[in-house]
Amino acid sequence: MFHVQTPYFKDILHGDIIGMTLVPECILAREMQICYMSIATVTDYDVWYENPVSSKEILEVLTKNANKTKELLAALIPSIPETRNKCKCKTALQDAMV
Repeated sequence: MFHVQTPYFKDILHGDIIGMTLVPECILAREMQICYMSIATVTDYDVWYENPVSSKEILEVLTKNANKTKELLAALIPSIPETRNKCKCKTALQDAMV
């Protein structure tokens, strides 16, 4: 698990993000020289929330988030160009060894 503090979340929303994934995936994507993007959603606030959050509530939010993510992907994927010349992902390892 990792803990991220950014000016946006800390100063504007007065909160932190606690995530349980992302770093291994980013490293592996770079090693494979493929493009990578993360889509993160919030499932619960139980760590800071005054009342405990139930498993049922978490699953309800998770289902809503999954549906929103599917809609996002359906809109996003068709806009990805077949040839991506602006990113450096495909040559990420070109100068990796010194």
